[in-house]
Amino acid sequence: PGFHATLVENGVNRWKQRAIAGATKTPTPQLSAMAVGVMLNPSWEVPPSITHEVVGKKGFVPVMKDGKLIRWSQPPGPTNALGQVKFVMYNPQNIYLHDTNARSRFSSRMRALSHGCIRTEHIMDLATELLGDDNGPWTPDKIEEVLQAKKTVQASFVKPVPVYIVYFSSAALLDGRIVDYKDLYGRDAKAMAALQMKDGGASLAPPKPKPEDQI
Repeated sequence: PGFHATLVENGVNRWKQRAIAGATKTPTPQLSAMAVGVMLNPSWEVPPSITHEVVGKKGFVPVMKDGKLIRWSQPPGPTNALGQVKFVMYNPQNIYLHDTNARSRFSSRMRALSHGCIRTEHIMDLATELLGDDNGPWTPDKIEEVLQAKKTVQASFVKPVPVYIVYFSSAALLDGRIVDYKDLYGRDAKAMAALQMKDGGASLAPPKPKPEDQI
């Protein structure tokens, strides 16, 4: 709910910018993942859940296989929803940090506007910093050369970077002050109710599949 992306190194904020999170109808999940690099000039592979929003629209192309429609895609370019870069960070929810072609939305106070992914302000600066860490070969000039060539290229970090997407309605600032945010997704009441249970809410967890139920 704080709508920020922060690069933390040894307990110190090295980089921090505004971010746009999932709307209340399409909330961003909490997760952890390892970012292995970034995709420059990415295509946007439209998720099945929102395919109906792009079918037949200008700038979107059908992806076919064996004569069957597999998905819709938006090629790289100035109108691409992912902008110039997205982080390569596999997770089952297919959530990642990326640029955007609608950067004016970062000026909004309420930034719950996406389908679930994290749009990140000045994300190219972040990508450039991380690609250059540990004497990485991706210099700013090399990155700019790929961007200008309009080619889709994956640039890898020398060392993977852990990414944590977390949800706090209250958080401590560096000076020790506590700041409160709006409980955007209405999760606090459920969490408090679970904490009041004798088992701390453990019984609310979905049951683990039995060995005979697994393939």
